[in-house]
Amino acid sequence: FTPPAGTSKDDVAAALRDAINAYPQEGQSDVDKGGWTIASDDLSGAGTARIEYKSGIGKFAKFFNGGKPFVDDLKFEIDGSNIVQVRSQSRVGDSDFGVNQKRVDYIETTLKKAGW
Repeated sequence: FTPPAGTSKDDVAAALRDAINAYPQEGQSDVDKGGWTIASDDLSGAGTARIEYKSGIGKFAKFFNGGKPFVDDLKFEIDGSNIVQVRSQSRVGDSDFGVNQKRVDYIETTLKKAGW
């Protein structure tokens, strides 16, 4: 994600943190019904953060994941040019059924509304 020109690292971190916190705990676009947590937040220091998202897909998760929800990670890093690098990864399985892209799209849309 690219912030407006001249945006400081502190302002990038604040805007990104606001976008992360705007993500609904109950999920969106039929994903993340199990909520999410900020596993680490050092956006103001090292420029990194990691969010854990839990699926709430019931019987499907129980069958494929030993009765536990699927957990995915979304990682952010503010690079030296204050551009936000994003990496999303499923912890289990070969496919995420498109849910990671929906998360990234939601945060991107939130940042675009803020002028990015």
